[in-house]
Amino acid sequence: MKLKPCHFSSLFMKSSKYSCKIVLVIVLVIIGFVASCFSASSASAEEIITVATLEYHPWTGKNLKFNGFVNHLITEAFQRKGYSVKFTYLPWKRAVIETKSGKYSALSYVYLSKDREKEFYLSDPISEEKIVFFHLKSNPIKDWKTLDDLKNYKFGATRGYTYTKEFWQTAKSKQIKVDVTDSDKQNFEKLFAGRIDIFPSGLVNGFSFLQKEFDAGKSHLISYHPKPLSKTTGHLAFTRNRKDSELLLQIFNQGLAELKQEGLYDQFVLDLLAGKYSP
Repeated sequence: MKLKPCHFSSLFMKSSKYSCKIVLVIVLVIIGFVASCFSASSASAEEIITVATLEYHPWTGKNLKFNGFVNHLITEAFQRKGYSVKFTYLPWKRAVIETKSGKYSALSYVYLSKDREKEFYLSDPISEEKIVFFHLKSNPIKDWKTLDDLKNYKFGATRGYTYTKEFWQTAKSKQIKVDVTDSDKQNFEKLFAGRIDIFPSGLVNGFSFLQKEFDAGKSHLISYHPKPLSKTTGHLAFTRNRKDSELLLQIFNQGLAELKQEGLYDQFVLDLLAGKYSP
């Protein structure tokens, strides 16, 4: 029995169409696999933000819940934009130097100043803080208008901290006496020992630090003058030595704005004041 030519041609065309469909499916699977591999590789290489930070309770700290108030905000803001954050805890001076050099994407965190704005790209504000003068209750500070009014007191200061430009200028000109040391703890110890009369520090940070590092009986001896040296804002600082810094700054600010719109920022502030970031 012979097949009709038209019947053979129909079989060939059906077989050809079936083969094309198989090839097309295989090509699509390969493309999908390559794309997924590339995407996974890009995510691991590009979506982890490295941030240098320090122990500065309750704002930042390795053993604090969520790494402290500020680092909690940073993590949540970036997560909303599809990024994860890796914090590296360093001594303050080293954290500043290595972030400026580009080893880390950003530094958590800095207070606003003209010098910091020259060194880094600064984010929208992530915290607000008053810098006040801590002193022994037994050695109160008189009311003052200018730093020159306090020239008879001896100040302590932590190396590398901003405070205010006026503070450092006044210290440099010897209008006030300033003893610079490497840590807040050393300064509070000097305050307890009577080796300095005044130590400027953030109001929230200062009392948190006293509670963490000293027993209640000792920290109870400390008070502060109600007139602040300054009211300042804290910022995530992005290095100027990486090509993606301005993009990351924009992404972070968008995530931060979303947190504020959702009401989470205000909730985190309430948690901070309630001591919920303590370990």
